Formats: sequence, structure tokens, C-alpha cells
Amino acid sequence: MARIADDSDFEALKRLVDNHDGWTLELSKSDTQVYTRPVPGCNFNMVKIHTEFTDVTADTVFDVLHDPDYRKVWDSHMLASEEIGILNVNNDVGYYAMSCPPPLKPRDFVLQRSWLDTGPQGEQMLLSRSVPHKQYPPKKGYVRAMSYITGFVLRTDAHLKTGCTLKYVAHCDPQGTLPPWLVNKVTHTLGPRMVKDLKKAALGYVSWKQTQPHLRKPWRYPEEIRCPRISIEDCLDQCEASSTALVPTTSTPTPRQPVPSNNPQPSQPSTPTQRKLPQLKTQTNGRVLPILHKKAQSTPSSPVVEDSKFLKRDELLKLRLAEQLEKEEKRKQKGDGKDASSPKTNGTSKEDAARDSPKSIKELEKEAKAAAKESKKASKAAAKEAEALAKREKKEKGLTKRRSLLNLKF
Repeated sequence: MARIADDSDFEALKRLVDNHDGWTLELSKSDTQVYTRPVPGCNFNMVKIHTEFTDVTADTVFDVLHDPDYRKVWDSHMLASEEIGILNVNNDVGYYAMSCPPPLKPRDFVLQRSWLDTGPQGEQMLLSRSVPHKQYPPKKGYVRAMSYITGFVLRTDAHLKTGCTLKYVAHCDPQGTLPPWLVNKVTHTLGPRMVKDLKKAALGYVSWKQTQPHLRKPWRYPEEIRCPRISIEDCLDQCEASSTALVPTTSTPTPRQPVPSNNPQPSQPSTPTQRKLPQLKTQTNGRVLPILHKKAQSTPSSPVVEDSKFLKRDELLKLRLAEQLEKEEKRKQKGDGKDASSPKTNGTSKEDAARDSPKSIKELEKEAKAAAKESKKASKAAAKEAEALAKREKKEKGLTKRRSLLNLKF
């Protein structure tokens, strides 16, 4: 989480660079000393460097550390640098990417810087550390490194008119798969090299600045600031932002007490206890939906349409002929009885003879075909009726399920 640095942070920085208790001297060369110290709970050591610049003022070194345009000139390891915004006139947030020796991937940082200048013949301090930012998440091709603390303390040396002392402290985690022992060993050589590059850059800063189209120094003159103003909330972790958003602002309502009534209510019959419904594993909008349990309803089964059994053509013709012969025999028997009781009439009409004569085979075939067509039509109608009934039942089941879902109380 980002936090605006105050005087106590700069006092702690000065104690860290001045006190040598617990530190181990790793390198002492002319005017430069390198110290290391283990940090509890971390495999990477903290490093500290003391050096003297005999021909560079503290103001110049302070400007070199701040100037983003000049850093592109002297920092050979920088791949990208961007000013994200300012929190106030003494605190800003920026993005920095640096190269690493192959086959290591490049590292990048999102850093908050805080600085303090106590005036002429005083101290100038610069403090930075890693912070998150919602618009600068880790990106592909880079390893997001972590800087726990990086601090500079510049002091004007009273014995040197144009010189100063530089005290530097850093504790970083490069992330990735680098072994800690290798990082701790390389730190002893990278620290003095960084100090050497910084001194060389400070010697050429004044002449370079004179060639630039503008002489702005917003870290010294706040009226020259051009960066956008950002909020401290933009530099919060997702878990911290969610925890602050979930803090309730209103008091929880107290449950209402039932009001006693004078009219006694009839005692209700005790209902049997219902078993608890099992819960679904998945959640919807933060609520767990119970599984719906339905009672088995006795729904009429859909009618089964049996295939109609049709007789063969020859069998149907034989059946028709047998029926016609039986009818003719019965008519003859009735006719013989009438002739015995009454005299025969000689004038029988042709229509009666045609009506009494048996039907031909073609007529019987036509009747059989007509009967087969009627049976097919009846079977098709029954199948359509069964299909319509099944669709209607399916639609009613869907409606009942929707109604049960709508009646749920969340």
C-alpha cells in the first residue's frame, strides 16, 4: 500500500545509513565502503554503500537522481521509464524497467518516490519503494521485481568546498528463479559500479542541462510540475481495496419484537419437521440456491398407439364372399317359404334381380381399399393427438418449474 512519507521515515533512513550495528564490511576501496546485513524472514541481504564525491556538489547529485530526461542518457540498464503521476509536491509514482544479463528476463518496478531537502548546508534525502498501481499490472516479457527500500542521503562536506558524501541503502527482491546466494554475491559488485556511473553522470549534468530547450526542475520548483495528480487509492492492492469497500457504513437493523395481542389465537397443529435441503456447490450472486424437490405427481401416461392389423387382400375377399353367400342362402330360404304359402308372381323387376345378385370381385376390392384408407387415417389422427398431448404436458411442467423458481425467497 502506498503511503505519504513523513519526517519519521526520513529519520529512520538516516539511522539506517549511519548505524553499523549488525552490518558486515564486504568491500573497502579508497573512498568507498560496501556493507551487507541479513534481514529476518528474507533470503536476500540488505546492502549499504558509503562514498565521497570530491568534485560534485550535493545539489547536482540530487538533480541527477531526479531528472527523468537525463537518466535516459547515463543509465545504460534502463529499458523504459514513465512518470505515472504525483501524490503531492514531494511524492510521485513512476514505472521503471531495466535489462538483465542473458538469459535472465528483464525486471520492472512501480515505485513511489519521496524526497526532502533541508536547505543549503543541510541534507537532501530520497526514499523509494515498490507499490502496486491499477493501471500498471505485471506484463508479459518482464518479471515484476520488489523494492522494499531504496534510499539516498546526500550531505555537504564542510572540509570540501565542492564535494559531498553519498550514503546509499537498498533491499530488493528480484523475484523469478534466481538463487539468493547468487544475488547476494553479485550485489557486492553492482553497488560500486552504480556509484561510479552516478559520479560520472553528475560531472556532465550541468553542461548537458544547458543544451536542453527547457531548464525545468519540478522536484525543486512545484510550480513547474506537469505530471497529472493521482489518488493514493490508485496504489492499493486488490485485497486492500476490497476490504475498504466492504466496511459497513450503516448500523445493522435490530429485529422487531412481536407485539402481544389480547385475542388468544387458536393453537395450530404441529407440523412434522422437514429435512434440510442439500445445498448446491456453486453460488449465484453470493447466495447458495437450494435444490428443488418436487413430489411425484400422478400424471396420466400418454396414450400408446398400436399399429393397426390389416388383413391381406385375398383373405379379405374370401371373407366378403362368404358373407355374401350366407346372406343369399338366408334370402332363398325366406323366399321358398313365401312361395309355398302364396302363388308366385311372374313380373319380377330387373332392379330386384340386380339387388339380389351377389357383388362382383372388383366391387369387393374397392370396398377393401376404402376400409384400409380409413384405418390409416384413423391411426395417423391418433398419433397426432398423442404428440399434441405430450407437448402440452411438457409445456405445463416447464411452467410449474418456473413458478417454483420465482417463489424462492433469497
